[in-house]
Amino acid sequence: MSRRDVLVAAARSLGVETSVDAELRTLRTELDAVPASVPSRTAARRRVAETATTLEVKREHVATLRGRMQADDGGNVDAAYRDAIRTLSEAETEHAAAREALADARDQAQSAFDARDRRLHLEDRLGNARRTARRELISAIRPRVDDAVADAPGSEVDDFARADAVSAAFAVVRVGRIQRPIVVACGRFPDRDTAERWLKTPVYRIPPRG
Repeated sequence: MSRRDVLVAAARSLGVETSVDAELRTLRTELDAVPASVPSRTAARRRVAETATTLEVKREHVATLRGRMQADDGGNVDAAYRDAIRTLSEAETEHAAAREALADARDQAQSAFDARDRRLHLEDRLGNARRTARRELISAIRPRVDDAVADAPGSEVDDFARADAVSAAFAVVRVGRIQRPIVVACGRFPDRDTAERWLKTPVYRIPPRG
């Protein structure tokens, strides 16, 4: 976690608000409602192709039987022809249903593409709002953290960005709101009570060696 991230977390722990907090909540809600994926049309296309092939075979079979009926005055192929007509009708129904399913899949895909464009737009706006919030949070808390750095035991600077790691950590703990005790394992404080008074939070102190 960068020092800027630490400042943001400290500001949020204090309940610092920004000018874009309401926008951030709205954008997150809108983004959660937008589908994240585009449905596949592969299965629908395959089904259309399969039913089209079956339909063509049935039509050829009916045409063949019709020709045989015309050549056979005895009517020996009537039953086969009627059965072929029935199966052709079923094939036409299946093919029509497959084409309708593909059309529906295309409509869904188009809606998904539109939703993806909206998602990208919302993500862009959300990113901008987050950057604005970070700038405002850091600006709100940075002076207090700089003051804490200047006052930290053992610190030689008054700037959080240039402070040593221990002084920077102490400053953030002192300014922010910590939910649990922290561990101090350095010689910056003579005892636990002094550390707790300065850091303003419960402390487990591990005396430095030597």
